[in-house]
Amino acid sequence: MSGQAGHIIVKNLTKIFARSDLNATLVALENLDMEILPTEFISIVGTSGCGKSTLLRIIAGLETATFGQVFCDGEAIRDTDPRRGLVFQEHSLFPWLSVRDNIAFGLRATGKYRSSVELVDRMISIVGLQEFANSYPHQLSGGMRQRVSLVRALIVSPNVLLLDEPLGALDSFTRMNMQDELLRLWNEHRNTMILITHDVDEAIYLSQRIYIMSPRPGRIACEIPLRISYPRNRSSSEFVNVRNMILRKLDFAKEEQEDYNL
Repeated sequence: MSGQAGHIIVKNLTKIFARSDLNATLVALENLDMEILPTEFISIVGTSGCGKSTLLRIIAGLETATFGQVFCDGEAIRDTDPRRGLVFQEHSLFPWLSVRDNIAFGLRATGKYRSSVELVDRMISIVGLQEFANSYPHQLSGGMRQRVSLVRALIVSPNVLLLDEPLGALDSFTRMNMQDELLRLWNEHRNTMILITHDVDEAIYLSQRIYIMSPRPGRIACEIPLRISYPRNRSSSEFVNVRNMILRKLDFAKEEQEDYNL
């Protein structure tokens, strides 16, 4: 193993929520194990409610495990850390700040802005928003706002970038353009990328590996390595074959869970 940062290990992870409205408990994740290597781009897919976002929030340090542990670079995750960035489906930009000031927010908070003014300009240029540097979020399109969210998370140089359906609210054309943007940013920064998505094509287009989760309680149903070279052609036979295989496995995981519930 190299000394690169961004190594995530999940060991025997279980998360149980108390449901006061039902006077019961809900097992969101159960006995989940996975390992994500430094600089990998992986995706996690599964049906709604299978615990994907809960897993991401535990890796981010926003939730705690009921049982088991999650490690980042050998340290147990107990809280949030700027070395692990998080981008949500909703852009969550500060509406009173311009594009430039939104992107620079993390740098200002850590006292690094004065030495990083050129970096802010470069990041604005990377995502093609030079003409909108002084614009406010309400003056931008959805795709532009999400580009600002991505570079705001990247500019503080996180070892791991956690992406919770970051493109889910975009139209299909903008979404495909943003997928290319994500790949370009990943190639430039070589962060470890962990993407939650419902879109099988998106997972195949972006990832080196895909984890499929079973319905609640969430478990890893299978792991699929992708050996298709970049850039990927969505209509190629390789791509279509992998898509069909994943769809079959998603159906199989659902059927298994239905049998389990019986």
